[in-house]
Amino acid sequence: AVVSTQSTGILAEVYLYNNNTNKYQVKDIEEDERGEGAENHTLSRRRVIPLPHRKLNPATHGPLLFQPGHKVLALYPQTTCFYPATIHKPPQTQDGEYQVMFFDNYYAEGYAPPLPVPQRYVLEFKDKKKK
Repeated sequence: AVVSTQSTGILAEVYLYNNNTNKYQVKDIEEDERGEGAENHTLSRRRVIPLPHRKLNPATHGPLLFQPGHKVLALYPQTTCFYPATIHKPPQTQDGEYQVMFFDNYYAEGYAPPLPVPQRYVLEFKDKKKK
């Protein structure tokens, strides 16, 4: 699952759902810098985004894939953090990865060069700032 904030998120594991409070207990999957246990959080449903279980095959489910220019929330490679990004290129095979461009003001265009991200870690971006 992804634990979301305003426009970013962390990769976490749900270990308990409390029916009485309608809250999830989640554990950050990354250990701290000392190698000790990860942080635990208690969160409402709106802050937890489930990850997809399946990969889509472009040959049979192409229209369901995010298309170039679509705004997403994607896992930055080699981290456990999700950031806003734009689809550069959808996967070409069922096991293929998206090519995404993460927002980065360092670059004149406002985006870093495309990076590969597995389908499972590319999610619909819901801009919570819009009302």
